[in-house]
Amino acid sequence: MICPDMFRGVNQDEALALAQAIPTGKIGDVEDIANALEFLIKDKYMTGQCVSPNGGIVTP
Repeated sequence: MICPDMFRGVNQDEALALAQAIPTGKIGDVEDIANALEFLIKDKYMTGQCVSPNGGIVTP
């Protein structure tokens, strides 16, 4: 789960509870997405993959 602008109104306790539900223990940020994108751009052998930088949380 990435922290978009919609989290601006979420109080600290709610954000902490949400982060604890994510296996990595944190809400993702723009840098997390940039790191995943950088990996895909740099790797010349990777083809046709779906990468989901979601901290390990899976939503149906």
